[in-house]
Amino acid sequence: MFDGYQVLTIKNKIKSSDIGGLSKELTERIGTGNYDKERTKYNIEFVPLYSSDLASSTYKTLYKNNIEFNKNNKKINLLNGCVITSGQEFFKSLGMKFEDTGEFHTEGKHKGEPIQKALIKSKEDIPERVLEYFNYSNEFMCNLVGKENVIYSAIHFDENTPHMHFYFTPVVHEVKRKVFETDKDGHQILKPYITKDGIEKMIPIQKKDKNGKNVYEIEYGNFLNSDQFWKEKGFKTSYAKIQDDYNKFINEKGFNLDRGEVGANKHHLTKAEKQLKDLQEQNKLLEIELSKNKALNNTELKYMDKISDVDTNPLLNPEKGKILGHKETDITNLSNYSKQITKDNLNKDKIIEQNEIKIESKQKEINRLNTEIKKLKSGKTIKEKDKVIENQKLIIKEKDETINFQNTIISSLRNELTELKENIDTIINSVKTVAIDLYKALKRTLGFDVDKNQEYDSYSFKSLSKKINKKYEKDKSDDYEL
Repeated sequence: MFDGYQVLTIKNKIKSSDIGGLSKELTERIGTGNYDKERTKYNIEFVPLYSSDLASSTYKTLYKNNIEFNKNNKKINLLNGCVITSGQEFFKSLGMKFEDTGEFHTEGKHKGEPIQKALIKSKEDIPERVLEYFNYSNEFMCNLVGKENVIYSAIHFDENTPHMHFYFTPVVHEVKRKVFETDKDGHQILKPYITKDGIEKMIPIQKKDKNGKNVYEIEYGNFLNSDQFWKEKGFKTSYAKIQDDYNKFINEKGFNLDRGEVGANKHHLTKAEKQLKDLQEQNKLLEIELSKNKALNNTELKYMDKISDVDTNPLLNPEKGKILGHKETDITNLSNYSKQITKDNLNKDKIIEQNEIKIESKQKEINRLNTEIKKLKSGKTIKEKDKVIENQKLIIKEKDETINFQNTIISSLRNELTELKENIDTIINSVKTVAIDLYKALKRTLGFDVDKNQEYDSYSFKSLSKKINKKYEKDKSDDYEL
């Protein structure tokens, strides 16, 4: 059972236009928060601002650390940051006391319950374990982004629930730059470009390699680049990885926070998954449209046959001379008028039937969407995804068991190889001992002096063997001549 849930919210797009309001909130406690000025004095700063406000502190830190950035680009992400906290039940488990504010929650799962705030009237009311929790959280973030890049880090105890604000400059040490075409003097070659407003501008031409791909070069140094920073951390998976790493880190420090079920409430689709989902949705709509068009086409053909029959219908085409007392022209006109009315009525019937088909098709789509909404509201979709996750976990477990079994076999083989090597070493040492004894015996046989500390020397052994064989061959030859 966990003591609380983990909250680590990343803020990765803080521009120069955002810093002013953020600075007032952090330092002057002016903003949308429920600030208690009586408790503001208990806020703790791990890294205070370098200057009087957040903006000047950010720029001075960038200049002090020699960070390259485009000073004229107002859209550049100067700062990144995060807020780290948990629910009040977690801080209660660490010994912090809370009191009712006299207000009640008006929505969400706590609707109707009293709103509480941290009860702090002196420094002694802040439990040591709460300080340790935020100290470790600050340590984790400093290790992640580099302490030299931290602009501000502090615990705020003057709102309902304690939390930590952490802001830093997203610095990288290498960037990929575009390479542009230049003339013989090294000047960029420009080409005309028409903007969407119809204005002509001259822009540089990016250099391409022999395969027609854009050429880039790597530049090393210190650069402010938020996109590159998160790309190096894992890009789209970086936020989830930070959550995982933080949970592992903080729980290893003795805390008990729930990471939460990944993907149970939010399903972060990759680009490929999203494209697949979009295509499947389009395919469903096309199938509905195809079915509708088939029905409409059948209706069109049916009424075309009926309308063509009007011209040959004997009731609307009386034989000449059969109707007495009327002029032939009047009869023809009346016949044509009757046929036209009949055709108009058939056309209207056709349109009515086709509209009914369209309405039915739309109703099917409405019913399908309502079913999807009900599934989402009931949590069925989440449960289905959870089933998939559970199946994947089972597969992973089976593979882990297979890997463990294989590791056991490998470990056993390694032990057998080690034992075999030891046996081989023993045999080699025995052979060496025998070889030395044999070498000494041969030397004594030939009348040579023998060194008691003789080491095995394969070269000397071979040399002595050759001498003996040579003498043996010579003696054998002499005996033959006799």
